[in-house]
Amino acid sequence: MDKRIDHPFGTPDPRRRDDAPDEDVPWLKIDQELITIFVGEALDHLGSIETSVLALEKAGDDVEALAEVFRLFHTLKSSAGALGFMHIQQLAHGLEDLLDRARAGEHQIGAPEIDVIFAAVDLITDMVRNAQGRDPASTVGDYADRRAALEAAIGRLLGAGSSQAPRDSLAAVEPADEPAYAWRTVGAGQTAALPTIKVDTLKLDSLVDLVGELVIMQSMIHQHSGLRSADELLNRTLSQFQRLTHDVHQGAMAMRLVPIRHTFARMHRLVRDLSRKSGKAVDLALSGEDIELDRKVVDEIADPLMHMLRNSVDHGIEDPETRSRAGKPRRGQLSMSASHQGGSVLISVSDDGRGLDADELYERALAKGLVEPGPRPPEAELHALIFKSGFSTAKTVTEISGRGVGMDVVRRSVESLRGRIEIRSRPGEGTTFLIRLPLTLATIEGLLLDVSGQRFVLPTFAVQESMRPSPERMRAVPGHGWLVDVRNQLIPVVRLADLFNIPAAVADPLNAVLVVLDDDGRRLALMVDQLLGKENLVIKSLGETFTNVEGVAGGAILGDGRIGLILDAGGLIRLCDRERSVHAA
Repeated sequence: MDKRIDHPFGTPDPRRRDDAPDEDVPWLKIDQELITIFVGEALDHLGSIETSVLALEKAGDDVEALAEVFRLFHTLKSSAGALGFMHIQQLAHGLEDLLDRARAGEHQIGAPEIDVIFAAVDLITDMVRNAQGRDPASTVGDYADRRAALEAAIGRLLGAGSSQAPRDSLAAVEPADEPAYAWRTVGAGQTAALPTIKVDTLKLDSLVDLVGELVIMQSMIHQHSGLRSADELLNRTLSQFQRLTHDVHQGAMAMRLVPIRHTFARMHRLVRDLSRKSGKAVDLALSGEDIELDRKVVDEIADPLMHMLRNSVDHGIEDPETRSRAGKPRRGQLSMSASHQGGSVLISVSDDGRGLDADELYERALAKGLVEPGPRPPEAELHALIFKSGFSTAKTVTEISGRGVGMDVVRRSVESLRGRIEIRSRPGEGTTFLIRLPLTLATIEGLLLDVSGQRFVLPTFAVQESMRPSPERMRAVPGHGWLVDVRNQLIPVVRLADLFNIPAAVADPLNAVLVVLDDDGRRLALMVDQLLGKENLVIKSLGETFTNVEGVAGGAILGDGRIGLILDAGGLIRLCDRERSVHAA
């Protein structure tokens, strides 16, 4: 049983001498593997605490949420104390004491308590992350000023016996009269927890790499002409080997998949804080949290999603008075969802704010020299301008955003994950960002292309259609090359051979194959010699030398043992735009 003490932040451990420096205490020398485990578990607990505290803020009498927060802080306190992180233990103990009084009905949880708990979560998160790879004794002096402010704030709350804001002790806490924040989850409820074991991610990645090599070897065996004989037993054995390899490969890929739930849950706290800072009341709705993605994708998509939410709250959603004048509810509406679509995952971030004004975007782009004077470009191209570095729709720079760097980071981050982002917006009605991501970064489904005997792979999600054009659909424009008419839209034709300086490729588009690519409304007809079919391939890194090659996303070992370059549709379109600009100049 946990023995309560009078002071909320604990007492010195009896095994320690007051005059002994922490680094001289041998019992504090902890196995770094245990600290690594502690860091991972503590961050999980802190994320769960945020979710439960948000529920507690929404309904202050939520007994289950209160009990869950108490339990998590108690677990965190015990783990930190066992490893010698006394400063984390003491802070968690003070919060546990506050929550225990609330459970007993002796203290009311109000806005000041919620603010203090969130501030403590932020501080403990920083301390936990800073603890990785360090001796507990060396971390005692970390964040001393922030810890002292929080301890004073918690002490005042405990001494008050009722909800009373310790503003003089905790300057970081926002005023309590800010707009309320609400959130809701759409869809199925929580699924039952399944038994799990923790595996080092390096071991998992190594297993996936080995399975990838097995798949390549199986493909080479399958295409080996010398093994295709009339031997029925051999053919059956090879077919069974192919099926087993496919099943092993799918199982290994599934091991890398994790739900996007935890990333989505982090957005609750973000929107709450943004709502308070901006003075705008905002509701957030989430759906599709059980959708699974590659672990690396889930980890790296969090920052782009945060950037988009910041922009939506700061630039998109209007203040309550403006919304009332426009006939909208005073509370802004944000939604974030994930769903499967065509072999990939679609993440949608929507707001019901002011939307993007194409005319305003065009005027700003003209002023910055991003577009040429003349006929206004299509709306999709103007929307894509917000991804340009330094371009912003904000009239003033705020604490939240407005410097024109966030959306540029978003696009580059999404493309680094082999994804793509689209914008749909209507003035006065809101904006939706659509992010399409692959399920896994280890394999890809792509069209296999041939250009003068060389092999290339195009991800299928970037391909709209392919064709052998008829003469009446082709247009030759002096100074611009060939254009192809695709359902009454003229699309520029570019030879892949010209982009990569490949000799002896087919020169006449009537004797070639055109593959129509689309990247956020920008379209291009890529001219290749022939299509060789569709394959699922294991992605291989090309190393540092080819990291920044425009239009190339990676490589793959094909069934015949040859190397095929995986093409990036967005990079190819940008490469073509630069080529045309150079020739025009």
